[in-house]
Amino acid sequence: MRLFRRQKTISVPDRYGLGPGDAIELPAQPNVQRLFDGVADKDRTRMIVGYLSHPDPAVRLAAIQQGPAPGTATVAEIEELVDRLADLDPAVRAAAGAALWDIQADTACERTVLILRDEIRGHTMTFGAPSTESLRLGREPAEQALQTLLASAPDDEAQARLQALIDEHVLLPDTVEPDPTLVLEFIEKVMRRTSDGEIATYEAYRATDRVQALAYLNAHPVTEEFYYLEVETPEGTFGRDIKGIYDI
Repeated sequence: MRLFRRQKTISVPDRYGLGPGDAIELPAQPNVQRLFDGVADKDRTRMIVGYLSHPDPAVRLAAIQQGPAPGTATVAEIEELVDRLADLDPAVRAAAGAALWDIQADTACERTVLILRDEIRGHTMTFGAPSTESLRLGREPAEQALQTLLASAPDDEAQARLQALIDEHVLLPDTVEPDPTLVLEFIEKVMRRTSDGEIATYEAYRATDRVQALAYLNAHPVTEEFYYLEVETPEGTFGRDIKGIYDI
């Protein structure tokens, strides 16, 4: 009879460069009651981030409960907690929401909202240009993560503050009904060469606010590659291409 040895360690990606290599080595079956016993202060963030990505949901849950703390949580720890808002395990999702509120209650979780905003719109802005390099969740999980965060609010006032931030920062086109009768101020229609050498067409309009822009864009689907409808508003510029609606 062939005997199989239990795996003693596992590796998870080190996305933040917290150690000497590209991976964080972790015990495959750690003591979930004492995850961070004996961990040096200089290694704590690396181990928190690692355990938050552990394949065992019981370990991820313990890492949330024992790891990031108000006043000491690092950027890497917060970003990993945001990912856990979209965890497959409901207990982990709920714990992540509660932890983020503990850490960011004074700002109504604004940092979390901005991270999820970028996931929903499909890019971050790096040096003034869109980038997808740091995205990890995707639109649908990020939208679900926002709902988890709302449900985790400690009281009605906190939930209202969070909802106001979401309304201000997050583009959710499905919340605005299309208006095919809407006529916007035309600005220009130009053709430009993209960084890949393709010829793209940009058709630009001006609207009074975001709601009007979304009502227009929802009513005008784009069916051609490299064709962009863009609507300027005092709240920012919103656009639509063959993939859907985006903001800039």
